[in-house]
Amino acid sequence: MITQSKIAELAGVSRSTVERVLNNRGDVNEETRKRILEIAQKHDYQPNRAGQTLVIRQKNITIGCIIIEADNPFYAELNKGIEEKAKEFQTYGIKVIVRKAPFAAEAQIKEIDYLLEQNINALVIQPIVNAPVTDKIKSLEEKGIPVVTMNTDIPDHDSQFCYVGNDFYLCGKTAANLMTLFTGGKCTIGIITGFADAKSHYDRIDGFKDYIKDYPDMKVIDVVENQDDDLESYHITKELIEKHPEIDAIFIVAGGVYGAGRAIKSFSNRHFKTISFDEMPETRKLVKDGTILATICQQPVRQGELAMSVLFDYFVDGKKPDDNRVYTDIQIKVAANIDQ
Repeated sequence: MITQSKIAELAGVSRSTVERVLNNRGDVNEETRKRILEIAQKHDYQPNRAGQTLVIRQKNITIGCIIIEADNPFYAELNKGIEEKAKEFQTYGIKVIVRKAPFAAEAQIKEIDYLLEQNINALVIQPIVNAPVTDKIKSLEEKGIPVVTMNTDIPDHDSQFCYVGNDFYLCGKTAANLMTLFTGGKCTIGIITGFADAKSHYDRIDGFKDYIKDYPDMKVIDVVENQDDDLESYHITKELIEKHPEIDAIFIVAGGVYGAGRAIKSFSNRHFKTISFDEMPETRKLVKDGTILATICQQPVRQGELAMSVLFDYFVDGKKPDDNRVYTDIQIKVAANIDQ
């Protein structure tokens, strides 16, 4: 009798994708769905849900998740993906504990220690770039606890189980490419980032800067940090523009888009070519009214789902991801498609 793992192998997809199709749960590409169902029918697949659930329940699996606590609705979307998977996992007796922590090393280490006390079997985390946090994560891996870094990563850490999220260096290059199109390759740029210690944020900046090296008339004049906070973003964006009257282009790297947009609109006598990230409700409004020309989206719900799915495949089938980098699609939204 064919198993779901064998169907996944024949279809060239993950075990969790097969499970979603066979149980009519979740969003799966129609072509992939058809291929899986054809393989299942051809090999007369018969589910053994009761036996499978019993085996997994006996493992007493607990997954701990630490997401960033900040004034950024993106993290709520990320958590939505995690929570949706957590509900599915209940069927198998897999427990999911979600904790929120400020983007600070001490807070993250404290939450990791708390989750270890709950006897977690795996960790999903948005890690800060900090030596004690990196050492803590490595210590978990040495104990055989798989760690999924989600949405942001740790530099030069090839031993990790896997990273799930965008290729943020490529995202930065994409933003720079858009900026060349909007400005004709001639502009003075102010960059507003979220956290200096978030690899996802500085990777975007590095990609952006590397791309414009071939454009001598494009110059980054300053980089400021808003802690993914809209109020802070408003003030530092206003100060940035006042300090540098030559700025005519703005790259908003992470959260705080609404606050930055308010500041930009307050300079009614000046015109800025602005690019941002994500598509939260307020960002969509700013794209529609032309304050932001384009925003690059990174599928936060999908990231949360994938981070959980790779662990499901590991604990159910003993299958690690084929690559330790699981990238989500880069999507570009402009006024014409911002509501799609």
